[in-house]
Amino acid sequence: MSAKSQVIGAGLNLYLSSRSAKRALHTVGRLLRRGRRQVRLYYRVDDPYSHLLVQVAPRLASAYRLEIELIPVAQPGISANPEPDMLQGHAIRDAAILAETYGLSFPHGAEPPSEDRARRAHAVLLVARPAEEQLQVAAEIGEAVWSNDGAALAGIVERHGNVSGEEVRPALEANYAALERAGHYQPGMLHYAGEWYWGIDRLHYLEERLRQEGLEGSVDLARAPGSHLASIVGGVDGIKPRIEAFVSFRSPYSYLSIPQLIDLRDRYGVEVTLRPVLPMVMRGLAVPRAKRLYIVHDAKREADRLGIPFGHACDPLGKGIAYCMALFFNRAAVKGLELELTHSLMQGIWSEARDVAHIPDLVFLAERAGINEPDVRAAIEDGSWEETAKANRSALTELGFWGVPSLRIGSYSTWGQDRLPLLEAEIARFSPSA
Repeated sequence: MSAKSQVIGAGLNLYLSSRSAKRALHTVGRLLRRGRRQVRLYYRVDDPYSHLLVQVAPRLASAYRLEIELIPVAQPGISANPEPDMLQGHAIRDAAILAETYGLSFPHGAEPPSEDRARRAHAVLLVARPAEEQLQVAAEIGEAVWSNDGAALAGIVERHGNVSGEEVRPALEANYAALERAGHYQPGMLHYAGEWYWGIDRLHYLEERLRQEGLEGSVDLARAPGSHLASIVGGVDGIKPRIEAFVSFRSPYSYLSIPQLIDLRDRYGVEVTLRPVLPMVMRGLAVPRAKRLYIVHDAKREADRLGIPFGHACDPLGKGIAYCMALFFNRAAVKGLELELTHSLMQGIWSEARDVAHIPDLVFLAERAGINEPDVRAAIEDGSWEETAKANRSALTELGFWGVPSLRIGSYSTWGQDRLPLLEAEIARFSPSA
């Protein structure tokens, strides 16, 4: 095992093992202060996920007797959000489906608000007011902004007041700096007692923690498949859609997607095509430390929920990634073992601290997937995989995405393993056994 991989892996393992101790410290601090439980909601009016979250926040505050402070922030920098236009385009489409799924409000076909409109909206939210009222104002503003209703926004400004235009940018940047100091990098986040919860997708983890602290309540955010998703996934009875998945061996979320994709293949007979790409840092995209730490923490709790082993890691960056890619393209793709090999390699990387740059470890993981040692050694000597990897990256970009896992099924494309349950619901509709 290389020294660098060992150090990075040990650091991640230590970070993951410290969660219980951190929770205990925050609990002791809160009891000593004898204060009301406080949550911070970091918000941007032009972030679709923030708008969904602010609609639910009053329910959360009421159900668990929380004080939720809304903090408007500036846009993340390019290192935290390397493709802002792609992200917002996806977020707008995704938010419309989530809104329909959870009974919230977000229009289909919305357009990104102009910079001037976002500035005017933030100017209202930078006025100090009681926490409960601020959440209501933010929800009202979001409705006006995302429905492109300039008159409604003007009425909100007149009723609720605003800071001067010159104050907006410095205040948002100062709030974003505070967000970074607290340990995160993007809006649409809830921060409670040292832990982060992204949007409505992670709200259930916060509720779970509050219940563990002895509180009883529920936001009652029930999920049901949306009709709009059904219309763009497509399909006919008895004919199952094909899933195309772009993944990276260094992505913990990609790892979490693989067992779920295998399950969909095995239960529904769905064809799954994997298209590996190089990790972001090997594609020239920097990943800030706060982002890396949040991702591994979030992946751990998702893995625990899904029953997927996770947390004893060895970083595969560099030669290890090259070996994985070569083995995938030069052998697994030929033998029809793409999912099996990818699962074995990623499980080794993310839960067994196997160093895939170390030939004995690589051979063990490959043999577990049905590929023998001579094939492993021959595969890693063949560098022809690089052209296919470049083609996969180009296809990912053409799809409008930059990160992994990204998924395509029918005419629907999305980003993140979080959307696999929605896809499964649609696949089940077209299954004869459903």
